[in-house]
Amino acid sequence: MAETHKKSSQSRAVMLESDSPDPSLLKVALLDPKNDYRELPWKNGLGSTSEISIYPPDKDYQKESFFWRFSIHSIDANCTYSLFPGYDSSIIVLPFDHERQQSLLLNHQGNEQSTSIKPLFPYTWKGEWATICKVTNPPIETLQFMINRDLGSAQFHVDKIGYSALDEGGQPGEKLLFGAFALLYVVEGYAEVRLDGEHSKASSHLVSEGQSLYVERDEDASPTSLQIHSADAFGNKARPGVNTTVITIEVSESPRSGLNTHKDRKGKSDKEQETSISNDAPSQRRECRRRSSLVPCEDQPLGNQPEIHAMGQRRRSSASDVIEELAATLKRSSFSSLDESLRRDSLAMLGGTYAPTQMYEPPALAAMDRGSAMPPPLVRDRLVIEDFAPKTTNTVWIKMMTQGLGEWIRVPVIVLRGEEDGPVVGITAAVHGNELNGVPCIHRVVSEIDVQKLKGTVVAVPCVNVAGYLKFRREFADGRDLNRMFPGKEDGFASQVYCYQLMHKIIAQLQYLVDLHTASFGRVNSYYVRADMNDPASAMLAKLQQPQIVLHNSGQDGTLRSAASARGIKAITVEIGNPQLFQNQYVQWAFQGVMHLLDYLHMYPLENAGKDMMIGPANTLLCSSGFWIYTKVGGVLEVYPGVNTIVSKGDLIGRIKNMFGNVVDEYFSPCTGIVIGRSSNPVAMAGDRIIHLGVIKRKGETLAKEAKENY
Repeated sequence: MAETHKKSSQSRAVMLESDSPDPSLLKVALLDPKNDYRELPWKNGLGSTSEISIYPPDKDYQKESFFWRFSIHSIDANCTYSLFPGYDSSIIVLPFDHERQQSLLLNHQGNEQSTSIKPLFPYTWKGEWATICKVTNPPIETLQFMINRDLGSAQFHVDKIGYSALDEGGQPGEKLLFGAFALLYVVEGYAEVRLDGEHSKASSHLVSEGQSLYVERDEDASPTSLQIHSADAFGNKARPGVNTTVITIEVSESPRSGLNTHKDRKGKSDKEQETSISNDAPSQRRECRRRSSLVPCEDQPLGNQPEIHAMGQRRRSSASDVIEELAATLKRSSFSSLDESLRRDSLAMLGGTYAPTQMYEPPALAAMDRGSAMPPPLVRDRLVIEDFAPKTTNTVWIKMMTQGLGEWIRVPVIVLRGEEDGPVVGITAAVHGNELNGVPCIHRVVSEIDVQKLKGTVVAVPCVNVAGYLKFRREFADGRDLNRMFPGKEDGFASQVYCYQLMHKIIAQLQYLVDLHTASFGRVNSYYVRADMNDPASAMLAKLQQPQIVLHNSGQDGTLRSAASARGIKAITVEIGNPQLFQNQYVQWAFQGVMHLLDYLHMYPLENAGKDMMIGPANTLLCSSGFWIYTKVGGVLEVYPGVNTIVSKGDLIGRIKNMFGNVVDEYFSPCTGIVIGRSSNPVAMAGDRIIHLGVIKRKGETLAKEAKENY
């Protein structure tokens, strides 16, 4: 469940330290809902969270690792829990309103059976399990506790007490705390809590309904006794028959939590390694009391081989010169759009050296990525935006057509409806089943948008061609190209029927459309946009994408874009990279383009995006037309110019060789233009593509009313 997180730089409660010679042995804080709980509304509008406490303090649980987190959830609708790999999630449902016949069900991993969670019965599952929560007659309030299972464990106790807490034998007594933390939450009534450490004076705290008591102690210290009494609002002993319901969570640190299975990847010293492997555990945040037995192996001298040492120095110096020269060349060249990661890899290879300590280090946010926390999907015959409440995020399967088993082929749709009415913007991806960069782009967009701040509606279809996607292929199930079949036919062949249903069940609801594509198999693309540049609105949508190239194409070619435009929907096609893989640079550019579009339409200002919007490619070239150059014979194809480079008329752009290495044909550019896309497949038949050449618009040139391409 996605929450809007506002990090606080100060502690939310004042620690009440025990009267002990070592104050670190026992720390107690009374946490109040109004002053100390951190309110976190969910971005999908399906509920809210009050974070009671987190350890280490002031951690951002969405981006950083943590030991444990304790919170209250108010669930307003069916929802999906965010994934937390490596953590155990526990839920305690607070008492239901029985007159409203409330219920809460949890479904894990898409199992056919769901688990009914009864009030005040702790229930635990693994945080990596895909878990759907279904509620009846919301809102329903729950306590949730998450703990890193590598660092520790938790025990839960639910007590309904009169004068004192009861031990497991049912006799009056006290609880002994052995763990590093105890969290006490009062569900009903008032509780007088007394804590007594080995070196501390007895202390008493009055905890009222909805409040929490936080206790932190040193596990190496003697056990701490915990006594709970039912009381009134003034701390006096409660009248007979007046009960108090208390939930106690005791957290213990694993014996080797500081030396768990996580690897140190930065070659730090022993002491640094001990404190950096897991600084979320209390023992690692305190002064280290032990040293690691790991001893680093020092670099070995080359001994009596001075000539090898000198040779290595010369090679390193030479490689360094090459790197500097190449970096300077890249900076001056027109290839500024190259992916920085590719550039780094190339420089590393040119260096000719490899350091064993330079191990792969995962990106910091990747491991903590919780996804977009989408609610469980509904199933509908068609998309009707008005069916969804304002300020909510919704997922739905739209039934398109039946397949050979008589089952429905369903298309996934994500609907983000804002608080106010406004434009309806559609984003589609994977019209060709192996063109995938649009999928993570859509995921980033819907994850980034807070529907509480959205005006209008965003309709995202992360996979249009479901049949092709499942077969890793471009075409639909009948072998035809969907993007040449629009607007389709109600009584045509399979791909035409599919296009017809898509247009009438989903696309008809839109006012704007961004259709995300990539190159096809065996080809690579620049980051470019196809649009009818004679239409001012479509031209503006194209420019907002900040592409490397804009290609004037008026449509009339059976594409989704042309069919949408013919029905008054302002539409563009965005080509972002290569097929059957995710390319972060292209995905980021496309994500920025969509967010700029939403900002331009006054739907979602960029300042609400919550992350730095990187600058796209430095320059955009407008092409008045474009065409493919094809081979005349088959053989081994060599293509020389890269994408987004300008070639002059007469430049050699490719050769065909036979299997003996003889050149059998050469190809030259018929005019000056820019390479929009190119073949990356050396195995060429006669009639295969070489390069997609864009003709750069001249000053004063009038764009053709009908502009098509020879694809």
